[in-house]
Amino acid sequence: MKEQLSYWFFAFWLCLGTYGSDLFAQNEVNGPQKEAKKQSDLYLRAPGVVPGTLPEMREASYWISKMKNPDKVILGLGEIKSRNASYRQRMANPSELDSAMAKRIEKQINDRPGLLAYVPDVGAMTSAELVDLTQHMVQSGTDYLRSREFGNIMAIGYGEGELEAIKNEISYTPERNKTTPQTAITVTQCRLHIIPPIKPEYIGLFTNGKARWDLWNLDVLPIATPITILQVSKTGAFLFVLSERGYGWVASEDIALVSAPKIDSFSGTGDFIVCTGDRVPFYSDTDCTYVSGWLRMGDRLPLGGTDSRSIRVPSRNEKGNYRVQEAWLRPDADVHVGYLPYTQKNVAVQAFKLLDNLYDWTGAWYGRNHATNLRDIFRSFGFQLPANGVLLAAFEKNPKKVSPDESREAQFKAILSNEPFLTLQVCENSHSQLFMGDDNGMPIGFDAHGYSYKDKEGNDLELKRWVVGTIEMPDYFLEQEITFVRLY
Repeated sequence: MKEQLSYWFFAFWLCLGTYGSDLFAQNEVNGPQKEAKKQSDLYLRAPGVVPGTLPEMREASYWISKMKNPDKVILGLGEIKSRNASYRQRMANPSELDSAMAKRIEKQINDRPGLLAYVPDVGAMTSAELVDLTQHMVQSGTDYLRSREFGNIMAIGYGEGELEAIKNEISYTPERNKTTPQTAITVTQCRLHIIPPIKPEYIGLFTNGKARWDLWNLDVLPIATPITILQVSKTGAFLFVLSERGYGWVASEDIALVSAPKIDSFSGTGDFIVCTGDRVPFYSDTDCTYVSGWLRMGDRLPLGGTDSRSIRVPSRNEKGNYRVQEAWLRPDADVHVGYLPYTQKNVAVQAFKLLDNLYDWTGAWYGRNHATNLRDIFRSFGFQLPANGVLLAAFEKNPKKVSPDESREAQFKAILSNEPFLTLQVCENSHSQLFMGDDNGMPIGFDAHGYSYKDKEGNDLELKRWVVGTIEMPDYFLEQEITFVRLY
């Protein structure tokens, strides 16, 4: 026994000595660099308080104290639904849009496969029309694959064999196309891909620099999203679907097959909860020990029947078919029974729950960008905003605008004439913000973007997150026409 202990102690001592020697040698090499951190080691994080703002601006209470009637209901649910319906009708009838807006929308859709101004009614199409539509949409993704050089998760460009393997997995063929579209529902939050990641490391990086977004992702579908399956990939690992958030590929294991009437019955008009937190877990047991899934801000699920913390969630059985299971929320879960009352105060509270979140342009890391932040905040009240700035600018039929040719004073006056926390502002290149109010005449906004600014030493300080900032950041915003979407 003593011999065994001596042996293990010796082995441990030997390993520690070897590790310690290596660590000492490493410190000898890296030690001097610790004092003067190189910009190339890690990108430098900008402080929470960005130039032109005050620390107290990062608190919802600061802005709520400025409101005249913070608890006044701005629009009822019926009025909100009416605005949603009016927007959908305009998007389905381009003749109702002015020519400049119609051209901007057309360009956005052509530049970003998967993006839709409205969801076509495939049930009203002939078989030939449906085949043509599916072939066109699938081909747009295949063309996108070759539209520029993309890299994997290590930012290494793809080889010809890899690109051909992806193309073979997704290319349209009559035998893979469903003669009759199948309806289904998502059983978890899932990514909607332009190009499906047939291997986990396959993503669409387009640069090895600072903007490391996956351009092969389009958006995130919430749990319980109805979808229509139009095609199955070669291996069956991915399904080409049409959804309220566009078209693209989803992982097969993330959906359950179900009839449209059952989806309608599940969604229904009964009591439901809306997720009012950034990310809220639900659990498999009443003690809330094991997480079964996650809700995102604005997600909606029906209430269960056993107690006030019980919810109904869609799931799939071993054959991929739909079934409903019961799950539970913790007593302090950030949810609300029904949609939140639409007040300025509630909008401010919801917005600040996303403060400092990562700027994830395509949602590939289940994050949000400037437009999807706004979409999810206002989903809490029943709005169905599009997740694209150009489409967002068309949500109001006759929106107010301000030209970059106006003086800075005139621009500020136009911006400050809007209601804080109830106005979205979108510039021509589609970037969008939430107007928060002013500070001594300077418009302040809630914004998420991927830009940086220089400190006094000339270092680039990276934002790339949801921040409180002035209208002068990003600097191009005032150099473009700004459209005001007034949600009041």
